[in-house]
Amino acid sequence: MIKVLIADDQQLLLDLLEHMLSSNDEIQVVGKAVDGNEVCEYASKLSPDVIVMDLLMPNCNGIEATKFIKSQNKNIKVLILTTSTLEEDFKEALACGADGYILKSAKKESLILAIQSVYCNMQVIDQNVGDFTRQDSQENTKSQGKTLNIHGNLVKLSERELKIIKMIAEGKTTSEIAHSLYVAEGRLRNIITEILSKLMLKDRAQIVVFAIKNNLH
Repeated sequence: MIKVLIADDQQLLLDLLEHMLSSNDEIQVVGKAVDGNEVCEYASKLSPDVIVMDLLMPNCNGIEATKFIKSQNKNIKVLILTTSTLEEDFKEALACGADGYILKSAKKESLILAIQSVYCNMQVIDQNVGDFTRQDSQENTKSQGKTLNIHGNLVKLSERELKIIKMIAEGKTTSEIAHSLYVAEGRLRNIITEILSKLMLKDRAQIVVFAIKNNLH
C-alpha cells in the first residue's frame, strides 16, 4: 500500500483527488494539506510514501515545501501536480528534489501511474510540459539508462533493468539472469516485479513483447 499525502490550496480539488486516489487498491490517502506549512507538518507526523504537491500555495509554496521535506527525509517522494508549464518552475522543482512533475490536466490513470512510478524510485515528467523537459531528461539519463514514454509519462529504466529486459526477451531463466548479474534470485524477482509495475505489464511474456516493440531485445 502506497501512503499518499495531498497538498493543494483548493479544497474542492483536494476532495476530488482523495476520492479518485482512494478508489485504487494500492493507494491510501493518509492526509490532506491546504498550504505549504501544513504539508511540511503532516509529512513529519504521517510519514507518507508520496506527497502529491501543488506549486502555488499560501504561507509556503510547493517549491519551498519540497526543499524542506527533502532536507528532513529524502525517502519521501514528492510528485508536483500543477498547471504550470514554465521552464523555470519545472527546473526549480527538480533542483529542490521533486521526484516527478505532471500537469493537472493529466488523466486519472496517468496520475496513479506517476504516483506508483515515483514510489518505485522513478523520475516522472509529464510529456506536455515542453520539449525542454524531454531534452533535459534524456541528457541527464543518457549514460544511466533509457527514458521511455509509457501512457503519456516519461519513465526511466536503469541500465540494469534494461539488461534484465533484454535477457528475458532472449529467453534466459531467472537463475541464468541472476548468475549473470551477480544478484540473488529473490532480489532479481523483486526487480522484475518493479519493472512490471513501472511498465504496467502483467508477466514476463508481456515484457518480451514490450522489448520487441521498443527495440530493447
